[in-house]
Order: sequence, then structure tokens, then C-alpha cells
Amino acid sequence: MLQELTDIAAIEAAAVAYATALDTRDWETLGALFTDDACWEYSGSGERHCGPDAIVGRIRTGLERIDATHHLNGNHVAAVHGDEAEHTCYYQAQHVRHGLPDGEKFLGGGRYDDRLRRTPDGWRFTHRRITSIWSEGNPAVITS
Repeated sequence: MLQELTDIAAIEAAAVAYATALDTRDWETLGALFTDDACWEYSGSGERHCGPDAIVGRIRTGLERIDATHHLNGNHVAAVHGDEAEHTCYYQAQHVRHGLPDGEKFLGGGRYDDRLRRTPDGWRFTHRRITSIWSEGNPAVITS
């Protein structure tokens, strides 16, 4: 039981580290959170990137034009099966881009669905799917 609780805490810490890496633009840490065979996808868009370099490249391209972001995670649920795990959590992500005529903020909420693997360096994502559930504000903050 103690090992399971320790594993769940480490899995939740990986999810929080992902959010922090996005907001601090720490691309090295972000890449290190994924296994070499990991895939990242945005549900409903058909967008899928595999391998840490491709994943970080996609995220970096999307975030570098934005002045600030603030990602929050909650409602974590994790299930550990030996050296493999599933995790899900909700997110709210605030994006700010100064100087846009129709508004400088875009807020989105949704869910991460993850698979992780225990590695010598800790729990790492093997798959992360992002599902957007709602949004408000100016979509040009994240699209233009």
C-alpha cells in the first residue's frame, strides 16, 4: 500500500511538472517527462506527435508566441499496475497575448488522459491525450 501511494504521488508530480514546464518554458524538463516512444495527441483534431523532440517542438511552437500561460491541474485519478499506470486529471489553462484588438486572454478547460511507465528516472509519460471541454475568451490568443 505504501508503494502504491508513493507511486501515485510521483505520477501526480509528473503531471504538475508538465504544467510548470509549460508555464516556465522549460523545454528540457518538458522533454524529460516523456519516454522515447511517447506520443502526445490533441483529441478530436487528428493531431499526434511522437517522441520527446516532436512533442516539445509542437508545444514550444504553440506557446512561444503567447506572452504568458498559467496551467492548473486538479481531480487527479491514478491507477498503478506494476511498472505501468493510467492517470487522468482536469486542467484549466489561461493564455495571455498582449495587444490583440478583440481581447488578450483565452481560457480553456479540459482533461488529460495519460499512460505512464516507471523508468530508472521516475514515472514518465508514454502517452498523453488532451481533450478540450470548454473555452472562453479570444481564440486568436492561441491561433494567430
